[in-house]
Amino acid sequence: MISTIPTPDKPLTPVFATPPWDRSSPQWIDIDQRLSHNHLARLIDEAVALLDLQPLLRSYAGKGSKADHPALMLRIILCQLACGIRPPARWAHNCRFHDELKWLGFGICPSRSRLYHFHQRLGSQLDVWLQEILGLAIARGITPATRTAFDGSTIAANASRHRMLNRKTLNQRWDLLAQAVAADDPAADAAAPTPAVSAPTTDRPGPAPAAWPWWMAKTPRGRRQQLTRSQEARVALERRIAANARGKAERRRDPEKIVIAPGDADATPGRDKFKVFRPLYNAQIGYDLDSELILAADVFPQQNDTGTLPVLLTVFTTWAGHAPSDLLTDAAYATVIDATACVAAGVVLYAPYQANDLPGRDASPAAAKKVKMLPKERFTWEPAQDLYVCPSGHTMPWESTQTERRVGEQSVVRHLSRCAGEHCQACPLRAACTPNPAAGRSVSRVEGEEVIEALRERMKTAEAKALYKRRRSTVERAYADLKVHRRLDRFSGRGLARVRAEFRLHCLVHNLLVVVRHARAQREEQGQKDAAA
Repeated sequence: MISTIPTPDKPLTPVFATPPWDRSSPQWIDIDQRLSHNHLARLIDEAVALLDLQPLLRSYAGKGSKADHPALMLRIILCQLACGIRPPARWAHNCRFHDELKWLGFGICPSRSRLYHFHQRLGSQLDVWLQEILGLAIARGITPATRTAFDGSTIAANASRHRMLNRKTLNQRWDLLAQAVAADDPAADAAAPTPAVSAPTTDRPGPAPAAWPWWMAKTPRGRRQQLTRSQEARVALERRIAANARGKAERRRDPEKIVIAPGDADATPGRDKFKVFRPLYNAQIGYDLDSELILAADVFPQQNDTGTLPVLLTVFTTWAGHAPSDLLTDAAYATVIDATACVAAGVVLYAPYQANDLPGRDASPAAAKKVKMLPKERFTWEPAQDLYVCPSGHTMPWESTQTERRVGEQSVVRHLSRCAGEHCQACPLRAACTPNPAAGRSVSRVEGEEVIEALRERMKTAEAKALYKRRRSTVERAYADLKVHRRLDRFSGRGLARVRAEFRLHCLVHNLLVVVRHARAQREEQGQKDAAA
């Protein structure tokens, strides 16, 4: 039986409920005899024993009804996630009928709400546990945790893809909800959330119960919750509209066509792998090249990979205790910002700078039809003079400088150099160099572009090409395992904090099983050596 261990800093450790069985119970012994040596439940039992549960135990206040022991609850949840079963309602149902869960939980049958709240409680512990497991893996020689591959993939949010709203519709619904909440309880009008954006004004009376629209909750509590979520969605939508207005003119969208999912305001609407337009999150992982461990993971409320590499490097350093030496990524990460972050952290980056730099990939048919001009690589950069020299030997002084925004607060400074028009008109290469010789050929350069030039030269070597082939067999396979075997094709929770906790919990299950299986393989190998001796 699992007992609570008192701690010096908190002597009044809460007393947890005694499970129905212990290791001497006939029911538990019967199941124990039927479980195979390599059963998943036994692996989970060994895995939880590797974790320090004292901080989790101290998080309980010891008030109210007695809670089920956290170790038992954690075993049940990890086993279900390893089987690809993610909804807490399914966990509660399976605890009553699955022998392996009865064995792991010593016969407890927690309710759906208990499992759900315990799942949320784990969020603050996951980073510490992941750091502990990676430290244990490094100490046992499973991996040095020095070489990794980063990649991201979009995963559907829990919010419905059929109920995304634009600003006009969202404001109308918020207005009706505010009137309905005020009609439910006049005192609630003063307690309503203060709008961060201007609310639409209307003289319409509040909806009567018979006139409630189909989307409005039927209870006062439900309407208050809807009002809070709608307010959060309004603030998030206005933030996205403002970001859209700051973007390039050719990429700006009509503000009235920008939509948001009120059920999960943090999710970003976009098209998934199946071209379905829905709320999405971008899940990023760093996969080890020398083992099957996940060395870093995080979730971002965006559709692309821009700006995620520096954050993932920080997570890697926190979990592993040091930065990686070699990092493999795809072309989306080969930017000046990401490459500069790698140089600052002492990381050697391996990534194709452009799509046509990928090994064995030809240019697309659309690109082949374009008129090919002399590429930028034909122009010589002179660092001492801080300018370009064209293939004909003419200098190209700076013409203008502009700052370009990237995701979040990131930005780059781009300088434009241009060759004089009289030089281009008299140049024998003018037909292949510029479509407008009178204006002169222009070439742009981003501050810090020398890190990209070093990256391109590195990727030309045979060693870099051989190492880069490891990427497709590591990080790509990790996503296949998470999405197919663990069925992580859609998050269960809503909101960025819950989604991040859910994704980290999947990574914890993965790493725990890797460490436990490695330990078992070592014990079997040592047993064979002892038997042979």
